[in-house]
Amino acid sequence: MNTQQLLSIYPQATIAPLPSMAKNMVCVAIDAGKYICIDTTNLSDRELSLLELLTQTRPSTTTDDAWSEFLTGRNTAIPHTTAQNLQLLQFRVRFTEQHANRAQWLSAIADTFEHVLHHAFITANTGYLLLTKPLTDTPADLASLLALIDNDFYTNTHLFIGSTHTDSQDLPAAFSLEQQLFSQNQQDTIVTLSGSLLPFLVGQHQPELQALRNSLCLDPDHKQLISALYHTQGNVRQAASKLFLHRNTLLYRIEKFERCSGLNLKKMDDLVYCYLLTLGQ
Repeated sequence: MNTQQLLSIYPQATIAPLPSMAKNMVCVAIDAGKYICIDTTNLSDRELSLLELLTQTRPSTTTDDAWSEFLTGRNTAIPHTTAQNLQLLQFRVRFTEQHANRAQWLSAIADTFEHVLHHAFITANTGYLLLTKPLTDTPADLASLLALIDNDFYTNTHLFIGSTHTDSQDLPAAFSLEQQLFSQNQQDTIVTLSGSLLPFLVGQHQPELQALRNSLCLDPDHKQLISALYHTQGNVRQAASKLFLHRNTLLYRIEKFERCSGLNLKKMDDLVYCYLLTLGQ
């Protein structure tokens, strides 16, 4: 596909001497050492899929990758390891340079973490790291580490922090579920299991939850109130600060919500229940 064809498909594209590192930008190498840079913000799924084909090449397969065979269910034999705990990290990477060295990138991200037992691509742009000890880095620290790699390789990387297992037999089921959760979040740089699971489960039971929502007085103000309390672990002072309200005003709204719903947002069970009903709306 030549330059004029790309520009006709993506009229919003620009030609630049270097690949852009801006968020939501994908750059395709063209002749004379230049790049066509395309803003993906408003592209359709079909247009994004075409960009994936243009900017990625199929990675070479690993000839003896027992862990990948096991995790993806192609082999039920558990690879030998003496590790007591295993944690899965999954990555999704977009290469802005057409001829990027994927093997070097994979080695670089593996070297970023300690206790890596195995690492591999599963598809052209997704793969995993298998750790023998749970991560202790905060999401902010991890985002900073990924930014350094992305800066070196002209990539855009997302990471899913998966569960920790003492029994290797559980890994394939966990890997499959976490793949689904990761695929549903295309925005966040660092995606966590704890932050993804509730919205996923809510999505599986929308008809039942909608019936419960219809019986609850959930207007926009109530949703903001519930979200603020949930994300501050029910701390009234912190929730009030988050909503730019006086503490007494927040307490009044909690009492008002209880009068119309019968649910006390100062009780964790009631708060979690209400938060679940606000998801997916």
